[in-house]
Amino acid sequence: MLTNFKRVLCPVQFDDKNSEAALAVAKEIVQQNNGKLFVLNVVSPHTDPTRVGGAAMAAHDEKVAEREMARLKREMLAGVEHETILLIGNPAEEIVKAEHDYGADLVVMATHGRTGVSHLVLGSVAERVVRESSCPVLTIRPK
Repeated sequence: MLTNFKRVLCPVQFDDKNSEAALAVAKEIVQQNNGKLFVLNVVSPHTDPTRVGGAAMAAHDEKVAEREMARLKREMLAGVEHETILLIGNPAEEIVKAEHDYGADLVVMATHGRTGVSHLVLGSVAERVVRESSCPVLTIRPK
């Protein structure tokens, strides 16, 4: 059992089930320690709002994130003290910033387990968070 972790930050994405596996682990840790879970989603500003349709795409991404976060609250967060957070920005930067802003003492997050060229090209949000975090980071690999 992981003890002494009262404030757990769990970044989630909505495009795979890896995040839900990490969220389940984070929830268990929080319940064992009578803590609080902070569930974070970062919407990447991949669209240029100055381009035709860019602002509409950004608004669409935010609406999808809000809808998915509401689904997670209903389906996975019952019975645990929690707060949901939706931010826009660079995922790794926003996760590390949120860790400080919310006083997290543990980050639990999924990793995609990429290797080789795809890892070099795409980088790794989890890897950057592990490097820059001031608290422990528990990564959950895909099954």
